[in-house]
Amino acid sequence: MSPPTTAEAHRTGSYYGAFAYAVVILTCYATFFTTRQFFASEWMVPVVFGLGAIYAALGVLGGSILFCRARLMYAVYYLLQCGLLTLVVFLSPVRGFLGILVLPVVSQAIFDLRAREAVLVGAYLFAINIAVWAIPYGWDSGLQAVVNYSAAFAFTIVFTIITKQALNAREREETLRHEVEASHEKLRIYAAQAEDLATTRERNRVAREIHDGVGHYLTVVKTQLDAAAAILPTQPDRALAAITQAAKLTSDALDDVRRSVGALRTDTGRPPLPEALRELAAHGEPVPTLTVEGSPRPLPPGVEHALYRAAQEGLTNIRKHARATSALMRLDFRTPQRVVLELADNGVGATPAAGETGFGLRGLRERIALLGGTVDTGNRLEGGFALRVEVPA
Repeated sequence: MSPPTTAEAHRTGSYYGAFAYAVVILTCYATFFTTRQFFASEWMVPVVFGLGAIYAALGVLGGSILFCRARLMYAVYYLLQCGLLTLVVFLSPVRGFLGILVLPVVSQAIFDLRAREAVLVGAYLFAINIAVWAIPYGWDSGLQAVVNYSAAFAFTIVFTIITKQALNAREREETLRHEVEASHEKLRIYAAQAEDLATTRERNRVAREIHDGVGHYLTVVKTQLDAAAAILPTQPDRALAAITQAAKLTSDALDDVRRSVGALRTDTGRPPLPEALRELAAHGEPVPTLTVEGSPRPLPPGVEHALYRAAQEGLTNIRKHARATSALMRLDFRTPQRVVLELADNGVGATPAAGETGFGLRGLRERIALLGGTVDTGNRLEGGFALRVEVPA
């Protein structure tokens, strides 16, 4: 026999099962005190009571016995119960109403067993109730017993099936409710994580915009003002020109801030990328030599913006750290669906101890990675530092 498929609460170990066993057993055995007709020796009464007590104990404690849900335990349990009921029915001095004693096991089998196995148990218990009349009194009495017991068996089976379906439906509803609650909780967690991730990404994007845009202009402005302060006593005209250039760069920085605030991903007011890079290269020293290879083509706004910021970051690093006297900038359109930007200088290069701990290169890598591109940096063999950015476009 197979383990049950219903919940533990459906077994006769529950209050419902224990109550059903108690009521049926007490009702059946009460006939010993109300009848005056015995079909066998009165000395069989204590034997039948003893067997009934064992049957009742197994029935009431069946839930605990079957808690392990092992196939062998179910087979042993129902074989014992069917055997006890067979002895009680055939040995009982009182016949007729005592046959109802088998109904709790029929109901329990419907709850605990598969349909085929429950039918076998029910058919066997129905058969012994018919046989106890048919064997000693003939088939006419057996047929009469069929009529008498059919209603009780049919009611028990139908009522049990309806109850089982109702309990299973409630169990499925509870399971579904718990699953829905668990799913809602996961969705709330995922939504919170997505919100945190979106906030973090937005903060990083704004930080990159501030660093790459305003940071670049402030670096160049500081360079111009430092130069003006240094030459003001001896070369006032050149100092004035440097201050004028710093003022223009400050105005350009304000324009850049307005563009970033208005649309962080697009730069509608910026000229095409090659022209924008020429303007950018002219702000500060050294002024890099710009070469454009291949035929320039329209690029997605996000790609143009990322390459422009990459050029800003590269030039800022050259003017702040490289101590270079010359620099190169190359924009390469020759590879289909790829654009390459390279910057190189003849400065001191990067020391191994310095690494790339600054926010600028880290932010640049994040920006380019979002577009599916790559960033390569390193010292040049001929001296200086090189930055190479490649993005699909």
